[in-house]
Amino acid sequence: MDQLSELLSLSQTRRLYLALFPITVCFCFFPTSGSQAQIKSPGAHARYSAELEPHGLVQWDVDPGDEGLGLGLRASIPVIENGPVTTINNSFAVGFGVDWAWSGDDCSPYRDDDCDAHNITIPAVAQWNFYFTDVVSAFVELGLGIVFETWDYEGMREDDDDFDVEPDIYFLVGPRFTVGNAIAIPLRIGWPYFSVGVSFLL
Repeated sequence: MDQLSELLSLSQTRRLYLALFPITVCFCFFPTSGSQAQIKSPGAHARYSAELEPHGLVQWDVDPGDEGLGLGLRASIPVIENGPVTTINNSFAVGFGVDWAWSGDDCSPYRDDDCDAHNITIPAVAQWNFYFTDVVSAFVELGLGIVFETWDYEGMREDDDDFDVEPDIYFLVGPRFTVGNAIAIPLRIGWPYFSVGVSFLL
C-alpha cells in the first residue's frame, strides 16, 4: 500500500511539471503587446562577455527512476551578438557547466530496497536568446551531457554499489528576468530538469 501511494504521488508530481511546461513556453514566446517593440529592435540588449549562473534544480528520473534535488553551475559565452535572425532582437551563445542531483528513496516499487543515488552531468549546449524588454528575455537550449551515475542499494537483497556513464540530451526553455545592470533570474524547464538560478553578466 505504501508503494502504491508513492507511485501515485510521483505521478502527481510529474503531472504538475508537465502542466508547467506549456505555461512557461507561452510566457516566453507570447509576451504582452507592450513588449513587441523591443523584440523588433535588433541589437537592443545588454552586452556581456560571459554569463555565470549557479542554480538549484529538480531533476527527473535520477536513476533508478525517481526525482532528485541538486545544484548546478552554467557558464554561457555569446558568440553572435545580433542573430542568427538579424531582423529581431536575439543572440546566440554556447554554454558549459556541471549539474549534480541526489535522490534517496525506494529503488524499486516491487521490493523493499533503499537507494542512495547521485547523478553528475557535464552539459554542453547551444543557447538562443530572445529579448522582449529590458527586463524580460527568454531562451531555448539544446545540447548533450555526459552523465556519471552512482548509486548503492540497501534492503532485502545484499548491499550493492554501482557506477555508470552515459550520454543525455538537454532541451530546456525558460524566461530570464533582469533585476539589475548585471544580475538576472533565469528559470528553465524541460529535459532533464527544472531549475531556478541567479545569473551574473560579466
